[in-house]
Amino acid sequence: MTNTDLAERVGLTAAPTLERVRKLEREGFIRKYVALVDPAKLGKSVTAFVAVIMRSHGQHTSEVFRKAVARLPEVLECHHIAGEEDFLLKVVAGSPTDYERFVLERLTKIAGIEKVKTTFVLSSPKLETKIPIDPED
Repeated sequence: MTNTDLAERVGLTAAPTLERVRKLEREGFIRKYVALVDPAKLGKSVTAFVAVIMRSHGQHTSEVFRKAVARLPEVLECHHIAGEEDFLLKVVAGSPTDYERFVLERLTKIAGIEKVKTTFVLSSPKLETKIPIDPED
């Protein structure tokens, strides 16, 4: 949406609207701008959520894992989670064979992994990126 469209929608002129957006960017409320693409159109028709259990739970092991995962382009998201598993990854691949290769040749080569559990996505009836904001806030 253009700044002019946003200004009109919120009932301000363009200049103060732009300044407010820049303030939100400076303060980290707006982290970045992205285009949402269809993974299947890019040949990445397989999406999986991968739960990773680590052998140990120390800071060093966690940091090694985080840095290694950050270098894997197949991993779209990495979450450090509470519960039986330690990390939850969102991974895309071109095919089940490509996913298998990713796990065997790349993911499980990361030091400290004890177990990997995969859940394949069959369909995604809802995909949202916007955060609901209470208008009273």
